[in-house]
Amino acid sequence: MLFMVTHTHDYQTCGAHKPEISGKLRDLTKNKPENRIKIVSAYGNRLVHKIFMVIEADSMEDIDAHFDPVLEIGNYDIVPIMQRDV
Repeated sequence: MLFMVTHTHDYQTCGAHKPEISGKLRDLTKNKPENRIKIVSAYGNRLVHKIFMVIEADSMEDIDAHFDPVLEIGNYDIVPIMQRDV
């Protein structure tokens, strides 16, 4: 199943110049076989402190495991989506 993830954070939790935070956020966009998550695509906009991702997962438990290391860095809006022919 596909999900659209929108991550937002503020200036205080921005990882742009904080390696300990930027490394955690960068890990979000990498496939983690142990979490059974596939990153389909990922994009960021540093100026508005947002990351957008399309992920593939079979369960909310898998999603929760993938995002657990970064729960304290901002907010996550995760909604199911489907691919449509246009």
